[in-house]
Amino acid sequence: MYPLVRRLSLASLLLLSLSVLFPAHAQTSYFFPATPVDPDPAVPTPEEFLGYPIGSRYTRHDELVAYFEELARVSPRVKVERIGRTYEGRPLLLATITDPANHANLEQLRQAHNSLVDPSAPESAASGAPVVVWLTYSVHGAETSSGEAALLTAWFLAADRSESTRRWLREAVVLVDPAQNPDGRDRTANWHNAWGSNPPSADPADREHVEPFPGGRFNHYLTDLNRDWLALAQADSVPKVEHFHRWYPNVQIDFHEMGKDSTYYFEPSPKSMESPLLPKSSYEANKVVARYHAQALDAIGSLYYSGENFDNFSPIYGSTYPDFHGAVGATVEQASSRGRVQESVNGLLEFPFTIRNHLNVGLATVRGAVEQKEYLFRLQKDFFRSALDQASKHPARAWVFGDGNDPTLSRRLLSLLLKHRIEVHELERAVEVDGKRFEPGSAWVVPARQPAFRLAHAIFEFTPPVKGDVFYSGTSYAVAPGYGLRYAASRAALPAGPRVQEVPAVAGGVDGVARYAYALDLRDYGAYRLVGALLAQDIRLRAAFAPLVLPSADAKDEPRRGVVLVPVAGQPLAADALHARIDTLARSLGVRVHALASGKSAAGIDLGSDSVKPIRKPAIALVMGQGVSPPEIGAAWHAFDTALGYPTSKLEPAQLGEVSLDRYTTIVLANGNYAGLPENAVAALKRWIAAGGSLVAYNSGARWAIDKGLAPAKLRDPPPPQAERLDFGSQREVFALRRVSGNILSADVDLSHPLAFGLEDRRLLVNKETGLVFENSTNPYLNVVRIDDRPTVNGYLSEENLKRVAGSAFLQVAPVEKGNVVVFADDPAHRKYWHGTERLLLNAALFSNHLNPIRQRGE
Repeated sequence: MYPLVRRLSLASLLLLSLSVLFPAHAQTSYFFPATPVDPDPAVPTPEEFLGYPIGSRYTRHDELVAYFEELARVSPRVKVERIGRTYEGRPLLLATITDPANHANLEQLRQAHNSLVDPSAPESAASGAPVVVWLTYSVHGAETSSGEAALLTAWFLAADRSESTRRWLREAVVLVDPAQNPDGRDRTANWHNAWGSNPPSADPADREHVEPFPGGRFNHYLTDLNRDWLALAQADSVPKVEHFHRWYPNVQIDFHEMGKDSTYYFEPSPKSMESPLLPKSSYEANKVVARYHAQALDAIGSLYYSGENFDNFSPIYGSTYPDFHGAVGATVEQASSRGRVQESVNGLLEFPFTIRNHLNVGLATVRGAVEQKEYLFRLQKDFFRSALDQASKHPARAWVFGDGNDPTLSRRLLSLLLKHRIEVHELERAVEVDGKRFEPGSAWVVPARQPAFRLAHAIFEFTPPVKGDVFYSGTSYAVAPGYGLRYAASRAALPAGPRVQEVPAVAGGVDGVARYAYALDLRDYGAYRLVGALLAQDIRLRAAFAPLVLPSADAKDEPRRGVVLVPVAGQPLAADALHARIDTLARSLGVRVHALASGKSAAGIDLGSDSVKPIRKPAIALVMGQGVSPPEIGAAWHAFDTALGYPTSKLEPAQLGEVSLDRYTTIVLANGNYAGLPENAVAALKRWIAAGGSLVAYNSGARWAIDKGLAPAKLRDPPPPQAERLDFGSQREVFALRRVSGNILSADVDLSHPLAFGLEDRRLLVNKETGLVFENSTNPYLNVVRIDDRPTVNGYLSEENLKRVAGSAFLQVAPVEKGNVVVFADDPAHRKYWHGTERLLLNAALFSNHLNPIRQRGE
């Protein structure tokens, strides 16, 4: 009924539009052409429950939830849990599908299965345990065929009475996550349903196929959740990782879509994309599972390929995180119709066809896991045993992390490790490692020799180099460097105390009643949230722009800048109400606040100095809309919402020339295409900056600002291309090797600049994702962050690009009359866990009118 290639004709389009008239058995025979189905009539098909044939429209998330919960109601094979909620309040589901007898004994079966990840447990402990298959769908909400395939897959497993399916369910537990990204999925489903025609249009330019900003790929905060498995920066990601560790699946498939002119892709990935951290057996196992995928697609005559695309060396993806736990993780990709039917080089690509391919690959995965159960059990057992051997040979005996001045980020990293089931211990006594001091109570020890060694390595160590020629995404994913938090690797054993089971609480609040002022320490990342809350309530704040030591400080304290003060006098609240307000907020945030009885500092300037300047209440606008990079502007949105706790205005690019900009103190311009902005928008920005506004721009946003004369900064151009002869077949490889593919670079930060307040170390690690490079300003005070002349590099960076970026400015302030333009070469809040550089963005909004150097007389 739904062939892949069909000539474009009115008859074919009418046939598709009238699919609601087709009987249910016709749909079943189409979707299961190679798999006879003997359905239990008590279990409704998706079509019977939803009232329309699958593939004739897009299923909303609430409808998807309702159907899965109906399956759980009518089938003893299915249990459904609501494991969490998205930022927009939609439920996150996990369905467990297995034989009813297994459900009756599920916890004992789970514990037996999980003995596989315990190197000390005998192999016999897992005998009789089920093989665990996790099918994960719709992490990219715009890739909608996978969510529809989840409906049909679950129905088949719940309803089919054939002996083969009964055997699968006796020997397997199938976990189904039907929508990892409900917010994005609904965004896309609503768009396609709203703009679909009857009969549908196959024209790629039709509005149905061209979803506008931000599209459904991303979640509420415009995050690519497929790259959040390791960092867990989004609330949507945490529940699925928690349940992953409940079961430790043996096979996990992540269902995706790609461009309409492709066919179907499944792993293995190219050998060059394999991590040297993982045993070769992990990648060989991909080939074993791939045989079943090939068989399924051969049986229905669908074109496919494998072994050519996609990274497979870091645990940030839904298809690679399982690899770091002894499982077979795999990405499968279906060419997307992005609507109900679309023209492609292969003919008409129809929505039901895309669903059918994913459905049959999912069922083939279950069949393969059951047939390869003993092999998969040995793979997982050997994986964790070999992790201990590998850890024993690693130069580091342990990692230590934590900073008493930053309890918020210290505990956040601790929480991340515990979520990943990484073994962490209390630090028993003070130690110094690599010139960094760590104190008990504020620092923790992670032993290298543990079953989760490889995942701990991915967090604390630079990503091992790969020799790939085509990189799908970034080439460095270490998390700890992005936090900007004190940590070190120790070659010697460290004094480790009891194992940590939960994150200890921080006793926030005020340490007394102030007669003069209250003081906050921006070295604690959590203090930004308190600053934002106080400013939002019109509490007046000041900040020290010259070094001081607080009157209440320890005698060993060094003078420092960036201390935020809340004077008691001159506030909209009486002294006792001010104390109560600050104390309540500080306790809720776990932030410590000092009460000061005097304005006389212990060293440095006094608290009433002209160098203690008022903080202007910010009014922040984020330019987000068509042409803007959703992940980059989404990272800024998330930072101001969650780290600063401060509201922002979200403006369409075209609004820059239509609304009054006078109300804003800071406007953020992320990566994007702004070529279509009218001249009146450029003129409005110029007037606003000159009058005292601060434009924060990065990546192509910074390039556009420079090109339009908004920012008097200069780009370092690449060298002119050399006349050379290259083989036609090498184009992909040459392009990949010449681009900047996400690297960690070492840089130097000017700690005396307001943009650096809260940072303690001049050495700063930055993420370099683009080829944009700034020349250093001739004014030496404006180059706030400068990449080292011989930078430490993690990830792949060609010699040509390394020469360009070495010694360049990563962050620069460009003064313009009363205002300024703050230009970053790359997104400072990259993927929402680069907190070290995210501070620079927060400071840009808080201290926007204090960023320009002092004007000398005669200037």
